[in-house]
Amino acid sequence: MSKFDFVSIDSSTGGNVLANTQLNRYFINMGFRKNSELVEIIDKSMEGSIVFTTGSGRYNLMLVGGVHGNELPSQAALIKLMDKIINDDINLKCKLHIIPFLIPESTMLNSREYCSRDMNRHAHVDGITKKVVDYAVSNNVTALCDCHTTDPDKKPGFASVFCSVRPFIQSMRIAKQICDDTSSRILPISEAGSVLQGAVEDESNLRGIPAVTCEAVSKVGCIDEGSVEFSYNQICSFLNYFGVL
Repeated sequence: MSKFDFVSIDSSTGGNVLANTQLNRYFINMGFRKNSELVEIIDKSMEGSIVFTTGSGRYNLMLVGGVHGNELPSQAALIKLMDKIINDDINLKCKLHIIPFLIPESTMLNSREYCSRDMNRHAHVDGITKKVVDYAVSNNVTALCDCHTTDPDKKPGFASVFCSVRPFIQSMRIAKQICDDTSSRILPISEAGSVLQGAVEDESNLRGIPAVTCEAVSKVGCIDEGSVEFSYNQICSFLNYFGVL
């Protein structure tokens, strides 16, 4: 059975994610509540923003979920991945850093915002999303995937992968593979940070780490049928780009 080490990057964001009835019901239905180590991982969310790390290898990859607390399928998909790693259903060939619930309080409240702010516009200033990028830089992360969900009635509204051409063409190459593998649509921009400031993906690219943002589709605050599996497939495609699964 594989193990995860953990470190807190912010103790002020804690919340009981199992108080989110949609998420808790999914975990029960999937049998995740029967995995004691996984339950301990989920319960750690009450202590704040926790990075879980496992594995070793040539690549040092990072997966982030819960930048928006009401985008539930991507957070559930990361827990699904962790369940498979714990049970040795996956032969992981890299060092992997996972943050399944970046802002547990927002997940608990099923809220897009934290402290009345969209934290995916604040990774360039002090706050929890900047701490994610700081962690990635200080731990020499090779590449980062920020996992989100889009409401079908909002932008972008379809399965997609955001990326940039500069400063790292690899961002677009990763996105293209994920789109080819999962029938997502690629959404490239010419230069990271040129359209919006403060996204985890853009700030990671600007600070030396090729990054993409994956969007599965599900109504806000819900887990629509098939949405967790789609997000999970996007995540696996990101990892497969580096040949680590």
